[in-house]
Amino acid sequence: MKLDWLKDLALDPGPHVSVYVDATRDRATGAHDIDLRWQDARSALAGQGAPETALSALDAVATEPTGVGGHVGRAMLATKEGLQLDVVLPAPPLREEVSTGPVAHLMPLVRSRADDVCYVLVELDRAGADVTLTRTGAVQGAEVHTVEGGHDLLHKGSGDNRAEHRYQRSVQDSWDHNAAAVAADLTDLVRREHPEVVLLTGDAKAAAALREKAPAPLRALLRDVKGGSRAAGTHEKAFTAAVAEVLDVVRSARRQTVVDDFVQERGRAGRAVEGMAAVVSALRQGQVATMLLLDDPSSTELLWAGRGPLEISTTTMDLHAMGIEDAVQVRADAALVRALAASDAEIHLVPLPEEDGEAPLVTMADGIGALLRY
Repeated sequence: MKLDWLKDLALDPGPHVSVYVDATRDRATGAHDIDLRWQDARSALAGQGAPETALSALDAVATEPTGVGGHVGRAMLATKEGLQLDVVLPAPPLREEVSTGPVAHLMPLVRSRADDVCYVLVELDRAGADVTLTRTGAVQGAEVHTVEGGHDLLHKGSGDNRAEHRYQRSVQDSWDHNAAAVAADLTDLVRREHPEVVLLTGDAKAAAALREKAPAPLRALLRDVKGGSRAAGTHEKAFTAAVAEVLDVVRSARRQTVVDDFVQERGRAGRAVEGMAAVVSALRQGQVATMLLLDDPSSTELLWAGRGPLEISTTTMDLHAMGIEDAVQVRADAALVRALAASDAEIHLVPLPEEDGEAPLVTMADGIGALLRY
């Protein structure tokens, strides 16, 4: 998972005020409950020494409707300069959290997007396609547009005479032209947005024509999903389940690729490291390309941190050697995410085993490892 969207926050010296709350309003008392939650959170933050200007900035948004129904959460971050972030989460946080300190607490936000898959859904017929760009964790804002090829000879006849054969060739040409228009549109979309997969559903012959017209980079992303259609009457529940199944396969393959790379490179000196001290040392030197972290929301581990995002250590000695005398202890996950975002590195959260006795996806010292750039 890339963290470039958090880089400005990582480079901001703070102090930061971080808030993660349940923003669900599906009860009659929902608005009142949210008001009470915010007042409790505000009091806790004030007690931690949060800047009043940051609290005032949060006052302006904390109790406002999210515009999204169902069970959702909200992540808000602010500094004395004002509001930095206000994001609706696809589900309430595992636990509500508020904190004030020199390092923004970004891990709950990262966790909420860790399993996201950015994808394109293409609902085809022989005239064109309806195209939706979205991600699995999106709560709003899917990008939808229609591609019409412009060629309207769409149905072949069954005659045997020469005129009928010419007509059938014209129909095939229409299919091909329309498929080429959809392929060109998707090629541009993939180049701009970098989805992980492009799902095709609808008319089977239109899908086959699209595959023939798609350039290799697009063709490598195409996956068929049965049950969808541009026409009315789609069995929505079955189709949604089919889409979810394909996306689970994509998600699992992505996770396995990162783990396999780490296991392979761990056997080569200097290509990967594991254990908190070794990973933190590599982060301090800007060596980390991708960090793997066992996803344990209950962790209370701490690290020492200075004002700079790469000023982190398991002890104060390394920071003192760098001339940093004002280091403080902060949440380890917060310091790690800050360093990763600031150094253009990625994070991959490794899920805990679902059942006692189940083998973890990968074993790492201290539950942490990293693939290195050099």
